[in-house]
Amino acid sequence: MNIQVYQSFLTVVQFRSFTQAAKYLNFTQPTISNHITALEEEYGVILFTRDGKNVYLTQAGKNFVPIAKQIMQDYQNSQEAMRQFQKEKYSLKIAVATQGINFYLLPVLLQLKKEFPELKIEVNRCMTVESTLDDAFNKKLYDFAFVHIDVQPLYTRRVPLWNQPMVLVASKGLYDSMNQDDNFYKYPFIAYPDSEVYYKHLKSKIDFSKLKPFLTFSDSESVLVAVQKDLGIALVPQVKIEQELARGSLVEFPMKYSGNMPISVLYDYEFNFTLPTKRFLELLQASRDKNFDK
Repeated sequence: MNIQVYQSFLTVVQFRSFTQAAKYLNFTQPTISNHITALEEEYGVILFTRDGKNVYLTQAGKNFVPIAKQIMQDYQNSQEAMRQFQKEKYSLKIAVATQGINFYLLPVLLQLKKEFPELKIEVNRCMTVESTLDDAFNKKLYDFAFVHIDVQPLYTRRVPLWNQPMVLVASKGLYDSMNQDDNFYKYPFIAYPDSEVYYKHLKSKIDFSKLKPFLTFSDSESVLVAVQKDLGIALVPQVKIEQELARGSLVEFPMKYSGNMPISVLYDYEFNFTLPTKRFLELLQASRDKNFDK
């Protein structure tokens, strides 16, 4: 039952008039009448009798007054009790282990912001998977952590989301200088320090012992700049270079050398969901399902 019908009942009792109650609540008189009818049908009793313009409570109506007041008081108490969670409700803190995740995450955050305009969203980049997990689950600095792993750390819940295509590329200048040779073992290699995370899914395709490491960077942005400067080849997220591949300024090696990096979202197994954070997880799963449908 809508709480408003109880307020309408008590207002009619106060003014002893449907017309005055409607005016006070800024409703139409038929609306007030419908509210009272709804209550009478709900409880199977008659609450008011009318004598011309006069309105009188029946015995059932008199007995119902303290009940309606208690219902209204309980409702107000529930509103007060929930206000203390309002700040938590309108905040969302996210840790990401790599900037490549943002290409998938930003559309989800845009939709979430449309549904919860007052929601305060904070996204912070952590340098490594280890630091991301430490900040999120040991220091409790974040609600969600996005990482490139396909295992579930202790005391967390993991939702697998997207598979980020990774491609081996060279600049057009370097590729041409090597006579467009597709044997990437001949090229200088721009690497990441954490090979287990980035190359795990390519180990069956590439003999890493044959690579010629030239430079090592801790982030994909620096790796990509090094590739653009003709310094070597590298494994980079495809989503970050689609325009350059289309223009021909970067050249992709055969697809057999490519692979996917899993993106998962982690949250504490005792995490207390609010409406926005629950909706956030739903939107992430919808994005995952849409991506898999392609």
